[in-house]
Amino acid sequence: MFTQILKENLSPNQLYVIYCIKYNRPVSVVNIHQEIRILVSDEWIKDESNGKGYKYALTPKADLLLDKLSFDIKDDKVPEEMKVNVLDNISQYIELFPKGKLPSGKPARADKKNLENNFKWFFANYSYTWDTVLKATAFYVDEFEKVNFMYMRTSQYFIRKKEDGNTFASELANYCSIVESGDDLDTDNHFKQNVV
Repeated sequence: MFTQILKENLSPNQLYVIYCIKYNRPVSVVNIHQEIRILVSDEWIKDESNGKGYKYALTPKADLLLDKLSFDIKDDKVPEEMKVNVLDNISQYIELFPKGKLPSGKPARADKKNLENNFKWFFANYSYTWDTVLKATAFYVDEFEKVNFMYMRTSQYFIRKKEDGNTFASELANYCSIVESGDDLDTDNHFKQNVV
């Protein structure tokens, strides 16, 4: 991307302004007036305000560049499951984990903001409901409580954990699958053999 914008004699700030105009996003952090002057002068955008406030549109040249760079704004969409009672559900989720540190020395409960970001990823990749998530988490914590939380994942890593390379795995998704299928929910129902 940077190679392409350097070829076009654009700065990252100017590309950011073009992106914000294209997708109707507010521009922050950069000096917009300075960038706008350069972008109009270099024919990346055109002034359509007609003396009434500020209104800018992209030129075909700018549209073509954004198409080349393949901007995809899907990542900005919040999954439906995250829109309903997010903070309440995250609070309930946190409460399921024990207070303090796990035997690994890490805190069992992560910060709400970290969990919110992990849940955005989770609901973008899996179609489970909050109800299933909370049941699966309770099942997971109950299982590890029996062994004094030995080898239990933290509330953050239970949702997703980075594996080799750039892939993520979700133990929560595995437990949601167990809850939905009804497998192994009765932990006293393990295979037993009487020896006589």
